[in-house]
Amino acid sequence: MTSPSIPQETTNINDERAVRLDKLRQIEALGIHSHPDQFEKTHTVSDILQHGEQETVRSNEEVQANPQPAFRTAGRIIGLRRHGKMFFADIQDETGVLQLCLFQNVVGEKIYQQLFDFLDLGDFIGVYGELATTRQGKLALVTTEATLLGKALRPLAGKFHGLEDTEKKYRQRYLDTLADRESFHRFVVRSRLVQSIRTRLLGKHFTEIMTRTLQPQAGGAVAKPFLTHHNALDQDFALRISPELDLKTAIIAGFDRVFEFATNFRNEGIDPSHLQEFQMLEWYCAYENFERGIEWTTEIMRECIPEALGANTFTVYDRQGTACEIDIAAPFRRVTFGELLAEQGVDIFASKEELAVVARQNGLLEEEIRTRSRGNLLDEIYKKLVRPNIIQPTFITHHPADLLPLARQNDADPRLADSYQLLIASWEVVKGYSELVDSTRQRAMLEEQSREKASGDEEAMSVNEEYLAAMEHGMPPITGCGIGIDRLATLITGQKNLRDCVLFPLMKPDDGYESI
Repeated sequence: MTSPSIPQETTNINDERAVRLDKLRQIEALGIHSHPDQFEKTHTVSDILQHGEQETVRSNEEVQANPQPAFRTAGRIIGLRRHGKMFFADIQDETGVLQLCLFQNVVGEKIYQQLFDFLDLGDFIGVYGELATTRQGKLALVTTEATLLGKALRPLAGKFHGLEDTEKKYRQRYLDTLADRESFHRFVVRSRLVQSIRTRLLGKHFTEIMTRTLQPQAGGAVAKPFLTHHNALDQDFALRISPELDLKTAIIAGFDRVFEFATNFRNEGIDPSHLQEFQMLEWYCAYENFERGIEWTTEIMRECIPEALGANTFTVYDRQGTACEIDIAAPFRRVTFGELLAEQGVDIFASKEELAVVARQNGLLEEEIRTRSRGNLLDEIYKKLVRPNIIQPTFITHHPADLLPLARQNDADPRLADSYQLLIASWEVVKGYSELVDSTRQRAMLEEQSREKASGDEEAMSVNEEYLAAMEHGMPPITGCGIGIDRLATLITGQKNLRDCVLFPLMKPDDGYESI
């Protein structure tokens, strides 16, 4: 049997695919199962490497002369080096990369020739062997048995330097994470972050629940929804922009503390800090106020970030791209919304007409000014003048009440809400407040929002009779909090775009897969 040359990077994916497909047919003709249903993997790559670091292992030559196999593992081939009657392969699993040594005199001439002929980069292989030390002092598994576990018909793009095309990274994330372990690790950190937060909340006796993704009416946030039609019910529904109203209804239902890691959908603009589909944690707690929310938010940041990241510090970037170090263990600044705007010469209680003058001076278009409510116009001014300059973790409290129609008004000054935001690197990471639980006041706030919506503010809320009916059955004092998981993961891993921490970000459809 002749040995085909090692496939190189090719500009024609169809030629490469044809070569591999021919190998697949030859494998099957020999009666070898190219895609078996299981393989008993007794050790991960990390397990084997840790054993080598902790125990004395024999040399490559000693093991080759008298192998005593002890490890069964499996992974994807990401490197192949062939030299006559021996060749080396690098396999990768979730935990790391391990070098394999395959010698003809160890695995047998027939098996060796089949492996030599038919293995390609990207294939999955299961191996059994003994750990050894090579002449270069590296750990390797001298393989005594090898089994093909999955044949790849396409090569691993960017196997040496990773994918360089950013759009291709997002479209084919699986190639990005295979080639770039730093990219892979970001998603491990994100998973650890979610699990750490979940553990903290469960430890505080919260109950994790699931709310509706399809809602009869969008609510719980100031945002433009996606709409869809339910054929069986012949009814239009909105994709959830927030689980807030359902979670607070769960408090009415008898739960004292609830949370959800919810996927939300907002039909708005896209930029590095905004995606239309995103994950948020929201939690709600009866009998507590926003001060407790600030306390617990601080605790989550200071405990869960180091647990996920393995460090208290991380690097973020300001709007000019300058790197800034964040020490999450350092004290967080606390300042009111009014104080920040006053520093810019803006009165947060000014009329819409007065705010319109400031908005024009800062580049807002007349159409934007005309269609915004007073509260939303003030928020746009804040985003222009204040938010870009806040880099270190900062709690901003007591927003104008008309900006947060679901928040409780401050007892000392009803024009303000008992609210807070946590900003890091100019991104809003957390928003929370004492909840408005007075049903008559809530109705008045939503009716005002509805009037603003009728006047052209697409982001204003509507009156939600379903929620108001639930409220009228009585609500205790409640505080709630929302944490943007995408944003927090992006910041702590030093990225500048949310898509870099979303495993499969939504992209405009593309049919260019034949060139990949």
